[in-house]
Amino acid sequence: MSTIEDLVQRSAIAKIDVPLDVGEQPLRLLFGTPGFVDWLKCILEGIEPKIRLGDTTPAEQIDHLFHLFLTGRPLVPMRQFRFIRAEDNAVWELKTPDIRIFGWFLKRDCFVGVFGDWADQVKDHDLYRGYRIAIRRLRRELGVDDSLCVKGILPSDVISV
Repeated sequence: MSTIEDLVQRSAIAKIDVPLDVGEQPLRLLFGTPGFVDWLKCILEGIEPKIRLGDTTPAEQIDHLFHLFLTGRPLVPMRQFRFIRAEDNAVWELKTPDIRIFGWFLKRDCFVGVFGDWADQVKDHDLYRGYRIAIRRLRRELGVDDSLCVKGILPSDVISV
């Protein structure tokens, strides 16, 4: 049985921070696997999709989404986050116009990103099932049991609204 601290100590996940304005405090937690953090660095260095759907760059989209998430601001269900399939210990997707981030909630208000991809790539090739299966497999390999996986598929199950 793993704990969040154990996963961080084993370098299975790392905490992700974004700069906050003066007076802002993080009210939620965000983690990423090493592969996700590497992908995120590429995005933040300016990599772009073939066709950009959003008005801002992918890096700006992620920065905005992460800022909203970490500061506890409301996220719009279906537009900014959703579960992939109605099941216990669901895999969740954080969304921007151009980016899809797949992972799970370790506990309420605590998300771990595992995979990131371009929105059009995910939709065109219907990659949802593959990402869901890969994340479930990763959780088993890491020894993540039910105590580190939020049950429920309602937005209020995973984030404070």
